[in-house]
Amino acid sequence: MTRITSTLVAFATLSACASSPNAPSVSALDVQRAYDEAAEISRLPLTSTANLPTGGVTYRGQLGADVTGDAQGSILGDLTMRVDFGDNDIGGSVDNINLIDPNGTPNQRFDGSLNIDGVENSGRMDAFESGEITGVDNDGFEVDSQMLLTLDGDVYDDFDRGDAVFGSATGTARGEFNMDVDGVFFGTAD
Repeated sequence: MTRITSTLVAFATLSACASSPNAPSVSALDVQRAYDEAAEISRLPLTSTANLPTGGVTYRGQLGADVTGDAQGSILGDLTMRVDFGDNDIGGSVDNINLIDPNGTPNQRFDGSLNIDGVENSGRMDAFESGEITGVDNDGFEVDSQMLLTLDGDVYDDFDRGDAVFGSATGTARGEFNMDVDGVFFGTAD
């Protein structure tokens, strides 16, 4: 009886620690569409300084990046970036961050979001993106990491002057799991 009770207690303890990952909120098709949109925006003409918007513009799009380290594959998250061309400020966030396995299959959605803070100068954007993300490792345990990315990009002309943004997103995530991040951000004006 003692042996069975000990086994049940050990199993209950392991069950209390283990977690299930959040189901991904994107499909493999969504991932492909995002990469296609990023490629399309990257080929647009840059907005000349004279044609930049004069007020604030909100851009919505995504951040997509290859990741290596404790997680392999890529990430894809939803980007909201507000650029105030009058004050040269950049703010916003990235949330709904999904981990995609090396075969292009969505694996899990991380909890947490990243805050964007930076400056715009003559259409050139320099910003940082930082925050804590939480996922579930291969053993079923919840793990946290602080992500810090550098965003370097430009304003582009799509259907109108200055109505798209595109640039690089590189950095790291460090904590209970570690990743190197190398990718892009992109979006179009509301």
